[in-house]
Amino acid sequence: MKRRNASAQLAGYIVRSAIAIVALAGASAASAALPRCELTPSGRQIIEIGATGVTRPVLLYVPHAPRSWKALPLILNLHGSGSNGAQQLDRSGLMELADRHHAIVASPDGGLTLPSGGLAWNIPGMPTTAGTLPPADAPDDVAHILALIDTLIAKGCTDPGRVYATGLSGGGRMVSLLGCVLSDRLAAIAPVVGLRAGAPDRSTPAKPDLMSCRPTTPVPVIAFSGGADTTNPIDGGGAKYWQYGLLAAERRWADIDGCQGFAETEPSRSGRTKRRYLGCRPGADVVSYVTKNGTHKWDVADTRLMWRFMSAHSRHLKARW
Repeated sequence: MKRRNASAQLAGYIVRSAIAIVALAGASAASAALPRCELTPSGRQIIEIGATGVTRPVLLYVPHAPRSWKALPLILNLHGSGSNGAQQLDRSGLMELADRHHAIVASPDGGLTLPSGGLAWNIPGMPTTAGTLPPADAPDDVAHILALIDTLIAKGCTDPGRVYATGLSGGGRMVSLLGCVLSDRLAAIAPVVGLRAGAPDRSTPAKPDLMSCRPTTPVPVIAFSGGADTTNPIDGGGAKYWQYGLLAAERRWADIDGCQGFAETEPSRSGRTKRRYLGCRPGADVVSYVTKNGTHKWDVADTRLMWRFMSAHSRHLKARW
């Protein structure tokens, strides 16, 4: 029953996303231009998101002195389990990237509070690091993030065709879920030590359950992992709440994105190996970087490579607000 309820909830996310797109399209047709974005181009600030019935603050980083106040790219930056949005913003290095490339970074808090302290994301049907499933009345984090995206678009702050998502560990699991259920809203995803492609298969946990991640459109994917990660090893195992690793997850995304081949480069001076799938559907690349001695930390990510990949992808839903 829990599995069926989780599947129904995922289906609900897809329906709500489609409704939101229709609403945005209608708003675009009804108005030549929405209000000028009122965010102050001066760094950290808080906005309130209350569309899910509970008002939750969200930490934003808005670039200093943008070239012009137009709709900017949005990078969702999701923290790992036991952390929070402010800590993730500090550790990620994305504030400097935002200033350099004129993007907004949103670092929301997960809706679950862990017994050991810190926050986590509500991923339906999947246990947290505490080993327990989210309670039935847990906050709907997908709906919260969708409301955040729609709010920033409606206020004229975010380009709907350039919404990206990255996250660390449990935040990477949440980003992967967003890729599964909000594929038509995200231009690319970039999980760090946390790439997933749905829930583990019940009979073969070393592989993803194919039915649990069925995006409505191909999703560009770039992932970063550590070759010495013992929490979420790239070839599976590790903590029980992971079960399958990067290699199985990226193969599944390659299938979703219609890729037909694979290439791996020799490690660079940094000890990083590039894994790239070939012949994918137009604009739906699947790439990963594995740092030989990297562990379960944000350190394995390269934000320059991440942004280069993200900024090369956009959705056709590009009404200029």
